[in-house]
Amino acid sequence: MADENDRFYFDTAAVWKFYRDEEGSLNIRRLVSNLSYPVLVSPLTILEFVSVLMKDHRKRYLKQRMVRRIIKRIRRDTAGAIRYFTVIPVDEASYRRAERILLEHGNHYSIGSNDALHLAIVENARSTFRNITFVTSDHSLKNVCEKLVPDQKSFDKCGPPRIAVAACSARMFLINGVGK
Repeated sequence: MADENDRFYFDTAAVWKFYRDEEGSLNIRRLVSNLSYPVLVSPLTILEFVSVLMKDHRKRYLKQRMVRRIIKRIRRDTAGAIRYFTVIPVDEASYRRAERILLEHGNHYSIGSNDALHLAIVENARSTFRNITFVTSDHSLKNVCEKLVPDQKSFDKCGPPRIAVAACSARMFLINGVGK
């Protein structure tokens, strides 16, 4: 069983799957419900989540009432008595590391500034938490992650439907389904 130093970090796509029904959502919900401690997210995760939520509202995929309900839930889930998520700070070093990730990998992989910042946040959080598993459904992000730690290319499988686990500077779950 994982202890307090073994943590999961969710990017926006993973958090989105927790609140919305799409491919991979059941895996995310099972993972979160089986943990005895909150999943790590960053202020960037929450900001991107709200952006995706508002985009879906503009496209009329979500009604205003549903948007308000989801916002209320994520606020409760990051600050309430029963928290599913803990928001960790983003320091200046994370921004510098994200820039280096972009300069090293941006010309070969489709990785944006926000994804690079997620990777940098996870790398920097390793000073606090012994083992961090980075959870995403972004295949390009997975590829960059594998390049950051080229000597760790093993894959494990867990839970139906399958979730691929790739070693990264932390580790990475690749959840079924692509995109945010």
